[in-house]
Amino acid sequence: MKADVPYFRISHLEVFLPNVKRTSLYRAITRWTKKGIIIKLKKGYYVTKEYVEKHRMEKEYWYYLGNILRYPSYVSGVYVLQHYHILTEVTYPITSITTKSTRAYSNPLGDFIYYSITPSLYTGYERLFYYNEPIYVATKAKALFDYLYMKYGKSKATREHIIVKERLNLESFTVAQKKEFKSYCVMSRKKVLQTLALENFQG
Repeated sequence: MKADVPYFRISHLEVFLPNVKRTSLYRAITRWTKKGIIIKLKKGYYVTKEYVEKHRMEKEYWYYLGNILRYPSYVSGVYVLQHYHILTEVTYPITSITTKSTRAYSNPLGDFIYYSITPSLYTGYERLFYYNEPIYVATKAKALFDYLYMKYGKSKATREHIIVKERLNLESFTVAQKKEFKSYCVMSRKKVLQTLALENFQG
């Protein structure tokens, strides 16, 4: 078992241990998990405790985990917004957008939540890298849009209600970012978001 990989599956172990039966590998995985040597991320996905302790302060690692636990997906919403101080400082789950069904995974590292979105709105993310591995993360404007779209897209909330409830810090948005946010609101065809963009994203 290699401790220097960001995650692994049984199939990865079979490459390094070709003479070991799969049933034996499963028993070893169970034993290592109980001893706290490895951490189960979801069914079939694992990481060593050693790797997590070494890399837990790298935000890109959490983006990477968010991407690999449900594919395709990109990290967005509250988890991205907290890094820009758009939302108040509290602990948020790792939130992502996917074209697959909505899903959530809980493991010792935290909660990973995936919100389903229509393919036409599956856009607005950047391709970054975690070492040599590509990771996908929403832009600042798209992270805000995704957050509001998932929370209020199907509700009867008014623009005023959203402004009062969310207390969003929008001062850091540039003119280009405001324009980008507005474009997603138009694409969504959600009147409350279009009104919000028109009234609160001047510039």
